[in-house]
Amino acid sequence: MKNYAYVIGLTALSSVFSTAAFSQNVVSFTNEIQEVKVEPLTGNIFVKTKDVLSSVNSQSNAIEWSISIDKINNQNSIAKMSKIYSSLSNNDFSNAFKSDSEISFISNSPFAQVKFDNNNVLINSTNGEVLFNSADLGYVIYSSSFIPSNNELLILGQKDNKVVFVNYDLIGKKIKWESEVGDVDGLGKSLGNYFKSLVKNDVSVSENKIIIGKNVIYAGVKNLLFALDQNNGTVKWKTDYPVNNFFISGNGDKMITILNSGGLLSSKQKLNMLDAFTGEKVWKDDITTAYISYLEDHGDKVLIAHQKGFNFYDYATGEKLWKKDPKGSDIKRVIPIDGDYLYIADNEMNLIDKEGKSKWKKFVEIADDSEDQVYYLGKVGNDRVFYLTDTYGNMVEYATGKKIWKKNVEFDKKRPLTYDFKDDKFLVYNNKRIYTFNSNNEDSPKPKGKIDVENDKTIQTLESFDWGVCIVGQNDVIGLDNDGNVIYQKTYSEPGEAARRLMKTGGIIASSYFGFKGSAQKAIANTQITYVDSNGNEISQDLFSESAKNKKTQKGNQNEDFSDMIDKNLLASVNSRFNGLKQSNNYAVVLAKGSNGPELVKVRKKDGVEVVKISLDSNKPIYEIDGVTDNIYFASGKDLKMYK
Repeated sequence: MKNYAYVIGLTALSSVFSTAAFSQNVVSFTNEIQEVKVEPLTGNIFVKTKDVLSSVNSQSNAIEWSISIDKINNQNSIAKMSKIYSSLSNNDFSNAFKSDSEISFISNSPFAQVKFDNNNVLINSTNGEVLFNSADLGYVIYSSSFIPSNNELLILGQKDNKVVFVNYDLIGKKIKWESEVGDVDGLGKSLGNYFKSLVKNDVSVSENKIIIGKNVIYAGVKNLLFALDQNNGTVKWKTDYPVNNFFISGNGDKMITILNSGGLLSSKQKLNMLDAFTGEKVWKDDITTAYISYLEDHGDKVLIAHQKGFNFYDYATGEKLWKKDPKGSDIKRVIPIDGDYLYIADNEMNLIDKEGKSKWKKFVEIADDSEDQVYYLGKVGNDRVFYLTDTYGNMVEYATGKKIWKKNVEFDKKRPLTYDFKDDKFLVYNNKRIYTFNSNNEDSPKPKGKIDVENDKTIQTLESFDWGVCIVGQNDVIGLDNDGNVIYQKTYSEPGEAARRLMKTGGIIASSYFGFKGSAQKAIANTQITYVDSNGNEISQDLFSESAKNKKTQKGNQNEDFSDMIDKNLLASVNSRFNGLKQSNNYAVVLAKGSNGPELVKVRKKDGVEVVKISLDSNKPIYEIDGVTDNIYFASGKDLKMYK
């Protein structure tokens, strides 16, 4: 499921309502608003003017706290920082960390990094407490990461002409250690190829990631990987090539690295195994593939599945352990089930045991050809496996691979397919038809209704409710009853290319904590790694998973000072905010062409009522939509206007 948050630039907006039932709330500020952002965990709104940062409670509309620039900056420190920044204007290393936004939230944390003039400060976003004032301490901050297990912030910054890591103790509120990485010019030259890849968009940029190993902090910062001594910050090793993601083996001595090369739209990936203590590559050449399907760590070995095949690899030698890869090529997906592995090769699927031996008599065809996308494959109720592809949908018996439905559900692969799956029930839209079924069906489902979507290639979500189904696209919001009959259909004219740029999607809402909001699915899921212990117990996790939240909560409970920061001030409101999402995902927001130019329209999914219309009468409006609540916040001069 997917979150949508929309963020943009500058100037004023005007608004009209299509119903008086939804009132507008206004919070006024002394100076003109420069930036608006939703704090992802609590849903509070950060509002920045030229001299003050404020946090507005999204429920009470009251300003909870404010930070004034004159309390942060003094003339001497800012003059010094200005000189440093001017010297960095043409430096490759510093330019790689530039951002258009002056507010950035630190992943998996209640902390934020805010820029006031040439001074970056780190704050507790729940109460406005300033934790780290870079100007007072003489640093330029490039990037900040949270280490929940240690109650620390890891800061990559610059002091004078040296690039340094700074470890900041949140409990003691002091710098624990500082470690030099190198001088700015030297790093810019030595990492020249890396920076060129960023400029050319040859590499997709990932969020920062921290893993604590055996007395080592492994830090992925701006796609560079560092191994730091946990006690004093000494750089044990670092990569001079980009890394998007990395995992440490259960034994802690090996590391799997993944690179998404070719830019954001590329599916090309590279994988290698490193010695976690030295950073040396175990394999001379990367595994280069269209995509990586699955990783499973067993402490002394790892299962690696990718497009070209899959096998167990010995961590000590890097050699394959199965004599040969399982049959088939173009391995789209591998799913562990009860100690076995269900996988798709070409346009067929098969089940093998932990030794790589087939458990079914023959492969099961699930698509017309190997180019067809696989939308879903997994074990469902009644000991069955369900598959959904561009062309077919069906279920098979888990033990034998025998098909449940005599005839596949057939889809038109020339038209987009969208689906939703929850509580063992499936909802599928394809070629103007809706299909509904569950794991108890003995016969293939028949299509319902006939729905003309203006542009089905732009469908973003397909959701089932107790009253029926809602389809939301770039130009459509459509409601259907449970028999597939149209309750309402709202179709909107496109506002034009220039106006479409005013609405951008972003990963602001904390998927790291609570998954994604919408129900549009991707054919290939994000890479997961499953850790298997000596007793065969499996723990699966991916980048910034729910387990990160759980670990943080547990650590907070163990430390009274930190639990005050996390549990009382953050987790209570966070849990309330996101628990409510399950029942209140009731609106769609569409960018449309209005009579006076582009406008945002907020539509109630149940009945199609347009509850709010907001005219965007500026080339660079400042506004944000909370992807959890669908509340709209925008700046009009000195006023923050709130639509709920």
